[in-house]
Amino acid sequence: MAKVQLEAFGIPFNSEEAKLKFRNQVFDCPFDTRRINVCDKPNNNTNKYGNCSVRAGDQQRIICPRRFYENDYRVIKDIKEFVWRNNETIDCYAEFRLEKQIENDRFHYGNLDWLLVNQNDVTDFCAIEVQTDCTTGTGGIAQGINDLLNDNLKDNYNFGLNTLASFKGFLPQFIFKGQLFDDWKKPYIAIMQDELWAKFISKFRIRFGEITEYSTETFVFFIYSLKYDEARNMYFLGDLKMYSSRWIDLLLSFSVESQLLIGYNLMCEKIAQRKSTTYPVLTIVNTP
Repeated sequence: MAKVQLEAFGIPFNSEEAKLKFRNQVFDCPFDTRRINVCDKPNNNTNKYGNCSVRAGDQQRIICPRRFYENDYRVIKDIKEFVWRNNETIDCYAEFRLEKQIENDRFHYGNLDWLLVNQNDVTDFCAIEVQTDCTTGTGGIAQGINDLLNDNLKDNYNFGLNTLASFKGFLPQFIFKGQLFDDWKKPYIAIMQDELWAKFISKFRIRFGEITEYSTETFVFFIYSLKYDEARNMYFLGDLKMYSSRWIDLLLSFSVESQLLIGYNLMCEKIAQRKSTTYPVLTIVNTP
């Protein structure tokens, strides 16, 4: 069970303003200026979820990548300042496709969320991936919207975070596309919330170091906190910390230290225990 979500369309979910947006079907995104009267999170044919961030227990997570684009794409401007300082004019391209034609076939690496290119030098570029958490049991969120509109909002709803699925989607793609940037020696930057980053590095035990300025790093993580401004009754991106890692460290991230491995004897014990307590789903008999 999770508490009602933190934000809807950039404002607190339990506010009168949010209620009016749902009721009047005003589904504009306040963070991404490209999304006029459109939210990427559908509920049904006439409504939208509108969730920018949610709270599940003591955890609060950004779940929409466009949430990071507040203050006229602040995060992209932060990255521009990090890589180029204020010395260059930078063009920003969204959903940049990475593929190679091989005879009659195309080898597709996937799309970059953003590609930033020096306006005066096409060989001077960096890429950005935006990673958020995702939810499970979104029917509970839909019920929360209905209860909000009926002035019957409860404290908790049956939805949760699906953080492992977020990592399973992000890390292989980041490694796969990142090998290109490792080969090119160009910055490849992931944007992530601090709470999600903390789960990420504890789950995969990636070696990393904190940095304050750009030199030759390829894999860089821009980590933001999510804060609440009581005076404005709004959430906002807070402190920024930057970390770097190496492609080989990311590649080895699915391995674990030897002391964490499940030993062969322990595995046999687990099988024996399962055998003694549970009937097999299927038994295939030996046929002479």
